[in-house]
Amino acid sequence: MKGNKYYTLEGSFVENLPEQKEMEKAIKAHLEYLDIGFKDGSVLLSGPKVGAGGGIVIVRCEDIEKFYNDDPLVKAGIQEYRITEFKIHKCQDFLTGWFE
Repeated sequence: MKGNKYYTLEGSFVENLPEQKEMEKAIKAHLEYLDIGFKDGSVLLSGPKVGAGGGIVIVRCEDIEKFYNDDPLVKAGIQEYRITEFKIHKCQDFLTGWFE
């Protein structure tokens, strides 16, 4: 996966959230979007933050702006991401293949 960089994305919900049905629809689309990343290997993990709206995603990609702009929660104006690029120093042996 030449050219890939590694990122931690911390998503936070905006203050004025839509009604429940619209939220459920957007979250479902968001999870389907992340599933694409799990299938193609670009997403390592994802999950909701405990006690707060939003979540965490660990991703590898060449174009992080495209990745987060294509996220249905971002498109719907529900979630914003704080993005941190990182370089791998060391990881558990079972993860080395993902970081190569």
